[in-house]
Order: sequence, then C-alpha cells, then structure tokens
Amino acid sequence: MCEEKEDAASKAFTAILESHEPLRRRRAESERRRTQARELIHSAAFFQHAHLTLFVAGSMGRGEMGDRSDLDLFVLTTRPCSEAEQVGLIRGMDEVNAALGYPPFSNRRFLKAYDLEALLRNTGSPEDDSENCFTSRLLLLLESLPLANDETYRQIRDQVLGQYFRDERGKSSYRPLFLLNDVLRYWRTLCLNYEVLRHDPGRPWWKKNINLKFSRVLTVFATVTALTVLEVHAKADFLPMCDLSPHHRLAYALDQLGDRQLRDTYKAFLDDYETFLGWKEDEGIDSRAETSEFQALAQSVADRFSDFLYSVLTHASLPAQRRKYLVI
Repeated sequence: MCEEKEDAASKAFTAILESHEPLRRRRAESERRRTQARELIHSAAFFQHAHLTLFVAGSMGRGEMGDRSDLDLFVLTTRPCSEAEQVGLIRGMDEVNAALGYPPFSNRRFLKAYDLEALLRNTGSPEDDSENCFTSRLLLLLESLPLANDETYRQIRDQVLGQYFRDERGKSSYRPLFLLNDVLRYWRTLCLNYEVLRHDPGRPWWKKNINLKFSRVLTVFATVTALTVLEVHAKADFLPMCDLSPHHRLAYALDQLGDRQLRDTYKAFLDDYETFLGWKEDEGIDSRAETSEFQALAQSVADRFSDFLYSVLTHASLPAQRRKYLVI
C-alpha cells in the first residue's frame, strides 16, 4: 500500500493532466480523427511503400484538436524520391486532406518528401533551413504521430535522434547540448518567422501571435524542460520522450522534479492552455482579437503561461550548470 501511494505521488502531475477533462476530451477526439486518417491512408496504395512514412504534427500531433483544426502532414522516406514520385505524393496528400474535410494546406512549401539522408546530412548546415529539413526534423522529434508505416517512422526517427547523440560514447558526464541547442534554435526561428508573417495581410496577426505564445512555446519548452530536468546521457534516455505529447512530456518532467508546491499553478497552466484553444475555435475571434480588451487579456494569460515554464526552468533544485546551458 505504501509503495502504491509513493508511485501515485511520483506521477502527480501526469495524473493532474489526465484528469483535466477538457484536454482529455481533446485527446480522445484527436485520436479518433487520427484513426480515421490512418484508415483512409491505408486504403491508398501509393502510401504503402515500405520506404516511406507519413506523420502528422500540429494539433493532431499534440492531441488537442478542435472544431477548426487543420491537418499538418509530412512525408519521410528512407531513399530519395524522383520528381514524379514527389508529384504523386503531393497529390496524394491533397486528396487525403480533402477527403477528411480539412481546410487546404496553408503552407505548401512543406509538401514534399524528406529523405532520411538529407535530414541527417543537413543537420546544422546552411541547407537545413532552405530545404525545410530543420522544421520537419524538429517536428518529427517534438510533436509527431505516425499515420502510415509505423516501423519506417520509428526507424527514421531513431536515426534522426541518433545524430544528436553521436558524441555520447557512453560517458556519464555527457549532456545532449547539440539537441538542446537545436530545439532552442527552433524557438528563435519561430519568433523570427512571426516577425515576417505579421506583415502578411492574408494571415491574421493574432492567430500567429497567439500560437507562438501557447502551442509553440509548449512544444519547445516542454522538451527543454525534459532535457534540463531529466538525467539524459544517451539516446536511450531521451527516446521515450519522443513518444509523449508535449503536454505529457512536461508532466513527466514535473513528476521527476517532484515539487508539490507547483501543483496548483500547473492546474492553472492547463486551464490557460484550454482557454487558448477555446479562443481558436471562437468564430467571432477575428473581430474580437482587434479590441484592446482582448489583447490585454491574451497578453495576461500568455504571461502567466510562460511564467510557469520559467519557474520550472529556473527551479532552485536544478543544477546551476544546467540552468546556465539555457543562457550560454
């Protein structure tokens, strides 16, 4: 009985997340829609080749879909594709997206097949951004779920993650700073991209801004928290984190941190995230977002949301050297 109580206490934050009813409903709906997508893709022979896999990122990958969610599809292959194959894959993705009733893909520059060799070769190179490998690689590790050929998905993900741990060599003092720096670079890139997108009259500023302050910051800093809190000295230490959604990754790290005083603020953190998701589903949000009242409210909620993450990453129980890595 004592062991059961200790085990429950050690998973307190995961239990809080699992019991948050609005987010629990979203996870169930996301899984229902993913099953629907998998069944449709399974019936499309073109996507069944063993050398390729499809994964979903975005709201489905994070397990938070709502009435106005779209589909973020990515294709990975273990070998380069011909131009004809690329065209066929893009057409197939469009057909799947339309058959499932989602809005047209908003950013078509990501509609291509990314081959494993390029994902590995371009890591940290100038071509990483220009060929969109950087974003695809980070989304694969941070918020993805497979839709086809799960074994190929795991094979590619394992090798991509292994690239970040190539200097590990079994040393207990090893810390995955290469991975940590790339995740932080992804955050900086998202912030810079927002400054460009805010001038696009066809894309509402509020949507990009609010995504940056909630879903993007969650995906990035749930992972930064895991890398900072957990004892990660080898690829095998971090690989299980890739199977968790950003919310579950953060909850797991909080369980390991073990500060019970964070529980109430964590509950508020989850409530704030659900508030953000509700805003995105509000059909009148485009007009509301232009008001000073909404902007002040959104900023207040976003500040409280990020303050919680900051309090975790600067927690006194964390070794000073790990906190230093986040700055220098």
